Amino acid sequence: MEFFNSAESCEVIGPYCHCVKAGNTYYTCGQVPFHPVNGNVVGVTIKEQAFQTLYNLKSVLDAAGLEISDIVKVNVFLTSMDDFDGFNEVYADFMGEHRPARLCLGASEIAHGCLLELDAIAYKESE
Repeated sequence: MEFFNSAESCEVIGPYCHCVKAGNTYYTCGQVPFHPVNGNVVGVTIKEQAFQTLYNLKSVLDAAGLEISDIVKVNVFLTSMDDFDGFNEVYADFMGEHRPARLCLGASEIAHGCLLELDAIAYKESE
């Protein structure tokens, strides 16, 4: 296994890393809308928080040498399913034409009062 941490994302705050590679599969830790420098939650709307969360995911992918097109599955947790459409708008812009499998669930509470958390699984052939 290989372990990756992104200098462009906020520091991990527990006994885990940003991304683990097992074989050709990569697993990211949960991403939330933390500012990468000060660690504060960015934004108050779902669109603002979704943008920051996906930016953080991109930073983790970059650290592991991955592209958005390498993502095969995304798990999304929203504190309110009323935010589904707003999240989907930002997510669609982020993914472009790429359409990985996805799970989206309502969650009663996410750390630090965040409106969402997500993680991703990616796959990349050996070079």
